[in-house]
Amino acid sequence: MVALRWNSGLSLGGRSSCPSCGKVLRWWELAPLLSFLLLRGRCRRCQARIPYQYLLIELWTGLFFAPLPFLMAPVFSLYTVILIYDFRHKIIPDALVYPSVALALLAALAGGPYSLLDWLAGPILAIFLGGLWLITRGRAIGLGDAKLALSIGLLLGAAQGFSALVVAFWMGALVGILLIVKSAFNPLLSGGKKITMKSELPLAPFLVFGAWLSLVLHLNLLYVSSSSLF
Repeated sequence: MVALRWNSGLSLGGRSSCPSCGKVLRWWELAPLLSFLLLRGRCRRCQARIPYQYLLIELWTGLFFAPLPFLMAPVFSLYTVILIYDFRHKIIPDALVYPSVALALLAALAGGPYSLLDWLAGPILAIFLGGLWLITRGRAIGLGDAKLALSIGLLLGAAQGFSALVVAFWMGALVGILLIVKSAFNPLLSGGKKITMKSELPLAPFLVFGAWLSLVLHLNLLYVSSSSLF
């Protein structure tokens, strides 16, 4: 709800309603997953189809938060909103990413002792992505991604923070290649648009998912790479 209403002119308060007919929804029409299935993916009043994104986000959010430590939950709540917003609009609002940086810092302070490298992980990741933004003049990456990387680095520390970035780039590259191949064989599957290496692909969803995987799986690609070199 927050991601869909943000910067849309709609208030973040008030009752939810059908986007097609405006019918105010009852409480039992808003139960995550169950309401979508019981209503068979349609509005009870006008029978307009409910986008599957609602079902997917509800499922994603439940699976996303299940294994998270309590201190991480508020930060990943904001990450989820950033993920959806960037996916829809290809931009990360400062009003969302700056609070995520503050919450990540608080979680790090409350979570126990950090090494110097852990404290530097956020700035290093931000400088790296900010450098890519500067070099490419914003064509390859957005400045908001660098701010999000600052939050992820502060939250996860060095090993998991760097691992999150590596996983994000791997996933982004894989998805980008699959979209290019799919578009080449059947443009209709890509909304009729020809997808190329120059097409825009939001990075925030991959950064967020990479951070989640790194945290849940305790990834330490930084250690693996350094041990393989020495």
